[in-house]
Order: sequence, then C-alpha cells, then structure tokens
Amino acid sequence: MIWNRIKPPDPEKEEQFHQQMKDVKLSWKDKLAMVLSAFVVLFLPALLVVLGIALLALWAFGAL
Repeated sequence: MIWNRIKPPDPEKEEQFHQQMKDVKLSWKDKLAMVLSAFVVLFLPALLVVLGIALLALWAFGAL
C-alpha cells in the first residue's frame, strides 16, 4: 500500500529547510504577486461557487 512507502520526515532536513525559509527575504512585489494570485485562484472561484448555489436556490424556490 501507499502507507508503507511513506517515509517519516528527517528532522535534520526539516530544520535545514526551515532555516533556508527564514533566510529568504521577499520584496513587496513578490508578496503582492502571491496575495493577488491567491485571490484569483482561491477567492474568486469560491465566490463563484457560492453565487451559483445561491442563484440555483433562488431559481428552485421560484424567486427568479
């Protein structure tokens, strides 16, 4: 099974990875790009799904 192939994390590699992440300094442009891409990828589709469900409910109950 897949569970037999999953290896436990190596604490040394994990600590090295966390240290590398702390050392990286992002510019404001990079942060802005990440926030905007998260907005486009996560928020807008979720908003469209909720809007679609709301419109479907309105149509099903005869409000539209």
